[in-house]
Amino acid sequence: MPSKKAVIDIGTNTFHLLIAEVDKASNIKVIHKNTIAVKLGEGGVNKGYIAETAYKRGIDALILYREELKEFGLGYVFATATAAVRDAANGQQFIDEAFLKSGIKINLIDGLKEAEYIYNGAKGAGVLSQETSLIMDIGGGSVEFIICNQNEIFFKNSYQLGAARLLADFYHNDAAISDETVIELHRLFEKKIYDLKKAIEKHHPRELIGTAGSFDSFANIIATRKNELFDAALQRDYQFQIDQFNELLNEIIRSNHQQRENLEGLIPLRTDMVLMAAILTQYTMGIGNIEKVTTCTYSLKEGLILAETL
Repeated sequence: MPSKKAVIDIGTNTFHLLIAEVDKASNIKVIHKNTIAVKLGEGGVNKGYIAETAYKRGIDALILYREELKEFGLGYVFATATAAVRDAANGQQFIDEAFLKSGIKINLIDGLKEAEYIYNGAKGAGVLSQETSLIMDIGGGSVEFIICNQNEIFFKNSYQLGAARLLADFYHNDAAISDETVIELHRLFEKKIYDLKKAIEKHHPRELIGTAGSFDSFANIIATRKNELFDAALQRDYQFQIDQFNELLNEIIRSNHQQRENLEGLIPLRTDMVLMAAILTQYTMGIGNIEKVTTCTYSLKEGLILAETL
């Protein structure tokens, strides 16, 4: 009999509740999922605290999740919090209040553990092979990189280069981002992910596997333009044509807020987040000589579900 599991991923931008059945072969059958655009990092992600209104939205979301768990007869849920909570001075206060008001115990995980769960998710989706790949998970507060194949991890790290964090520091109006600011971002990346560059030179991954919302957005935009179906709830992956993918990144980087708002297939939450995701993705592809790009729809929450069955 498959076992029913519930996990909550408390991210900087979105909270995810996933209830699923997992069989002995690690197949995931989704029973219920609910994604809420809490924006926990809004107003405080770069200041080291959770702002008051964001804090309240987070608590309210967890109270709602508790009610949904009751509906499905589940008392236990494995909940994790990542960058927005672990980097906040009032992060422990948020964890304590969440438990008091919702009964949900939050496990605070570091970036390396987060990377492991992301790897578990990609592996469970079946997108890894014997070839070496680079997994990239762009969150709101941090980005995780994993160099791996289906059998092992060669390198993993987490960096405070999430899309919300970068937006707060580098994008202050609705105009197209300047070339000077892009250069400034590249300098930041060069400094922050120097060890990743060295690991890429050592292990030579040729495929970039993107997980989480930004890469789902890239896939949705391109699939919409090609009249193809992309449904992150039904598909485990989406293969890009490398030229089309590079063209989309260039288009996003050159665009202003209104132009991104008009992009078919892009949800409002990611109108500006996708700009920073595109700049970071393009930089990563440049240092890695990437030849193939894939979106994997399994990420942290699926990795949590699968890890809990081990």
